[in-house]
Amino acid sequence: MAYDIPEIWCEVSSIELERFVREYPRPFEARPALSQRKVNYREWLGPALGERPTNVVAKTWKRGRCTGYQVLSMSTCPGRSFC
Repeated sequence: MAYDIPEIWCEVSSIELERFVREYPRPFEARPALSQRKVNYREWLGPALGERPTNVVAKTWKRGRCTGYQVLSMSTCPGRSFC
């Protein structure tokens, strides 16, 4: 039986997310909102990492007054200096 490596996400600040987006070493795509209802959720995809959902490298969301920013951990993508 094979086990997949679990995704490990790091909580970051908005400034750290902006830095991550600027310094990401490969081309990536910003996924648009799926619908008007889900406009407060956004993902950045790394096409070189495969198909969605395994190629999501960063995400942000907003619910009420709470905003969250996450980037994929170094342990799943070596060479990153963000978490």
